[in-house]
Amino acid sequence: MGSRRPLASRSFLALVMISLLEAGCGKPTGETTAAAGTRRAPAAVRVTTVTPERATVRRTTEQPGQIEAIEVTPVHAKLAGYVRTVSVDIGDRVTKRQVMAELRVPEVEADSKRMRAMLEQAQAEKKQYEAAVEVARAGVATAEAKVLEIQAGIRKSDADVARWKSEFSRIDQLVREHAQTEGLLDETRHKLRAAEATSEEDRAQVKSAEAALSEARALLDRAHADVLTSISHIEVARFEAERAEAMESYTKIEAPYDGVVTRRNVEVGQLTTPGSTGDPLFIVARQDVVTITVGVPEADALSVNAGDVARVRLVALDGRIFEGKVTRTAWALDAATRTLLTEIDLPNPDDALRPGLYAYASIVAEEHKDVMTLPSAAVFRDGGKSFCVEVSDGRASRREIQVGLSDGGLTEVISGLGEKAAIVEANSASIADGQEVERITPPEAAPKAKS
Repeated sequence: MGSRRPLASRSFLALVMISLLEAGCGKPTGETTAAAGTRRAPAAVRVTTVTPERATVRRTTEQPGQIEAIEVTPVHAKLAGYVRTVSVDIGDRVTKRQVMAELRVPEVEADSKRMRAMLEQAQAEKKQYEAAVEVARAGVATAEAKVLEIQAGIRKSDADVARWKSEFSRIDQLVREHAQTEGLLDETRHKLRAAEATSEEDRAQVKSAEAALSEARALLDRAHADVLTSISHIEVARFEAERAEAMESYTKIEAPYDGVVTRRNVEVGQLTTPGSTGDPLFIVARQDVVTITVGVPEADALSVNAGDVARVRLVALDGRIFEGKVTRTAWALDAATRTLLTEIDLPNPDDALRPGLYAYASIVAEEHKDVMTLPSAAVFRDGGKSFCVEVSDGRASRREIQVGLSDGGLTEVISGLGEKAAIVEANSASIADGQEVERITPPEAAPKAKS
């Protein structure tokens, strides 16, 4: 009997415990509900934070393109002729005005000789007319001297007439006074008449001499005119000779500038076709400067301008990079591709850049140096505004910020944020304003354990 009592006590206690447990499974009171709610509250969100940093933000656009020679000139023949010589081939370096081929055009050569002969003839005629001017000038001088001589004779004959008139009057007075005879008076009268006749003859001669002088002067004027005409003939002949020489110079096919012959389509004995209707005899390209041509998409086109820094990478040269700048743009976008034609000129002193090579051009369209930045993942937009989430005293706080340039990895922060703020690094848009957060240290930033 003594052994059964402890067993009954234990059974009673078990029943009491079961009843209490069943009572706990019923409806909870208000106090127990609050306790349950406290136990179910979410834990603080664990986030990694960063602080704004000063950095350089660049907006770049990388586009494929190809290398082209800055100048490529197809060289054609201006004249129809037979090729006499060819002195260059593909790959040869040529200098400006170097003769690459020579044509044989007999009619042009003959025409050039004829024009040179005409020029010499015109120059000889000028000398002949100049000599005629001297002769005419001498004739004028002779005629002038003759006129002076006759005028002097007139003055002498007039003096004789005056003398004999006076003598006749004196003898006539003496005859009336019976101091002289009539015979002397008649003799004096005859001499007076002879002097008057001589005077009239001299006056007639002076008119003839003056006419001869006028004729000599006319001949001199004509000789001067002939000289002027000969000068005009010389000018015409010179122009014709220069034209013939220019045509003759076209028989020599010359290099337009220093460059490389990239194509040759001519052989000795070939008959050339004048003008650009046929294939060019040669194609020459400049190699000292090349142009990288790329098409910038519409999204970046408005930011690309002449002078922007550009880096050109060549796959064929194991990724070698060449530094340069945007030289020119087409300004207008291509309607078919919606791209902006952009060209970058690069010096090519070692001939490493060859036309036709494939290239990648990275153009720095915009650059802001030493500006406050955040990782682009820390910035999000909501309602047309930009935000980031700042962590302070274990709580998240949304901060409206004004952003600037972004390069994909970093975003420029213009205003709205302090330089020492702790900003959620990523997925900040999912954090509510005022939410409790717990800052964690990124694995790469965690302190190393002491050994």
